[in-house]
Amino acid sequence: MLKNIFISKVRVSILKTYLTDFNATFHVRGLVRELDEEINAVRRELINLEEAGILRSRKEGNKLVYRVDPTCPILWELRSMFFKEAPIGQALTKLAQDIEGIKVIILTESFINQKYENKTDVDLLFVGDMKVRDLSAAISEIEKEMDRQIRFSAIKVEDYHFARKKKEPFLMNILEKDKIIMFGQLSDLL
Repeated sequence: MLKNIFISKVRVSILKTYLTDFNATFHVRGLVRELDEEINAVRRELINLEEAGILRSRKEGNKLVYRVDPTCPILWELRSMFFKEAPIGQALTKLAQDIEGIKVIILTESFINQKYENKTDVDLLFVGDMKVRDLSAAISEIEKEMDRQIRFSAIKVEDYHFARKKKEPFLMNILEKDKIIMFGQLSDLL
């Protein structure tokens, strides 16, 4: 879908590289090697993305390096689009269609960064009145496809409201950090 929205295949590749890791820093030739694309196409798209305010460049020695501009106002929307098109996003969309009762699926910062600060960190939070047994079976299938263990939690809508009202640490840890709403909207829970 994104390759149909964005004109350039190279631009999509560059965005995917930077949006999956906000700390990524590349110079033109390094990115050419990483993406296996033509140098002129990569250079042109880096300039376009810098002019759009998504990337910014700076001189490091004799090289011009590019990184994500954290002040870009559409950065999280772009990141969300790329995660939704990634295999995890497609699997979660199918899961939400197959399992009745899911209102919202939140992909957490722990999943995005592949780093867990404490034992209660989860990759995904499901909110709704779904059957947990069906959800567990579907997550097991996604784990096999991704060859990665997925930590998840499921919570009913009324329990979500109660936990939010009480500022439950587990829920606030998810809501106050970076996250991507993979299905539904938080306003669906109001």
